[in-house]
Amino acid sequence: MLSSAPSIADLLVHYRELRRFLARKLGNPVDAEDIAQSTYEQLLLTLQRKLDVSVESPRALLFRIAHNLCVDHYRRQQTSRNWAGQQAATAAGQTAPAADYLVAQRQILELVVAQLLRLPPARRHVFLLFRAYGMSRAEIAAHLGIGESTVAKHVVRATLDCARIFAELRASMPEHIEPWNGLSAEYSTGQENG
Repeated sequence: MLSSAPSIADLLVHYRELRRFLARKLGNPVDAEDIAQSTYEQLLLTLQRKLDVSVESPRALLFRIAHNLCVDHYRRQQTSRNWAGQQAATAAGQTAPAADYLVAQRQILELVVAQLLRLPPARRHVFLLFRAYGMSRAEIAAHLGIGESTVAKHVVRATLDCARIFAELRASMPEHIEPWNGLSAEYSTGQENG
């Protein structure tokens, strides 16, 4: 015989039994506690949405919801393990950057910093506020008490100065330097020595 919607007291009678069941099933009391709470939460939300629902066995319904949540829990864990395994396999297949590439990058960085230090102080300050701190021209103008057109001029001139140093660097950089070990310019362009 079907009864009306169970009361909270009818449902709470089964809480300890449900928690013990989940702890045995999952082998982890913390996960069991979480799923037991989620079970009650899901059941109460369902009962609130369907006010005219009849439940023959509140205990059976609780255990069915808990079982379904355990299945979802196992699936999430499996997906997480698969993703972690794929990431580990991908990371294991990658090699570290070549030493000459790292040296070249360090030299580039030192040259860019040196170029920035050679800029007039006002131009350098405006450029760093714009590029490094992401401030807008209007924000820089208000911050420094100068006009937006002055800010624009400083940014353009600093950008041209930096572009000049990058062009010089590109021209002086050896072509054989590749970022990853085992890759040479010949192979990365598809050409092979005969």
